Amino acid sequence: MELRPGRCAQEAQGKTLLEAEFNSMVELYRTSPTFVPEPYAWGKLSVSHPTTYYFLCEFIDMSDKNPDPVQLATKLVQLHKASNSPTGMFGFHIDTCQGSLPQRTAWNPSWVDFYIQLVRGAMALNKEKNGNWENLEQLVDRLITHVVPQVLGPLEADGRVIKPTLIHGNLWDGNIGTSLENGEIYIFDASVYYAHHEMEIAMWRARFCKTLSAKVYLNSYLSRMGVSKPVEQFEDRNRIYSVYMTLHESACHNGSTFRDECYENLNYLINKYAPLDEKCS
Repeated sequence: MELRPGRCAQEAQGKTLLEAEFNSMVELYRTSPTFVPEPYAWGKLSVSHPTTYYFLCEFIDMSDKNPDPVQLATKLVQLHKASNSPTGMFGFHIDTCQGSLPQRTAWNPSWVDFYIQLVRGAMALNKEKNGNWENLEQLVDRLITHVVPQVLGPLEADGRVIKPTLIHGNLWDGNIGTSLENGEIYIFDASVYYAHHEMEIAMWRARFCKTLSAKVYLNSYLSRMGVSKPVEQFEDRNRIYSVYMTLHESACHNGSTFRDECYENLNYLINKYAPLDEKCS
């Protein structure tokens, strides 16, 4: 009986993960069917102990060679431009999972407020999974109250409008493959939501992205998609979006290098836009 609570939690996590995966892939396939394997079904195995869930999709034999930058950028831009939020808002109809944990993707009409919603969710997961890390909550609060308005606020100022764009949400080296049959690039293992399109490429700056961190991928994408205004704040937006990615992943992986990278970017942004009395690390 002592194992049952842990087992129940594990079963619930499996259900959440695969339901989120299926719904993510369905949304991507509906928008860009040549970019993702076709999702077929998900559900619970009728005979399994412990309870086990499955996700079925089209099988594509892929290589793990570096994806062609032009083809990847072209397909990604087509996905982003073709997508339309069914509600006109940011988010998704269920909470999707980045890594092993759910992210707060409830619909929100404001991109700034939706980003804060994501960050608060990631911070709560860190406290639950890793306890209190020195100064982390203070830095995250400072980011939300003082930095976000200055870095993300201008995106929706002076009459500017941010289109809610469907993003893969976890687009790193390991979630991209090239078909051995036809050379087409496919993406998988998605955790989608409707976001500012620049959120998609923020993960590429992370240190664990050994391939997509090459400037050719970023430049190929931006040359086709363009940079949101104000253009001069692109680098800081890319960094603040990366804060969310690494903050969430640090909860999934007990800190690891994700925590260190998150701290680095938090300190940089806070020291630039809203310095504390002394640097926290």
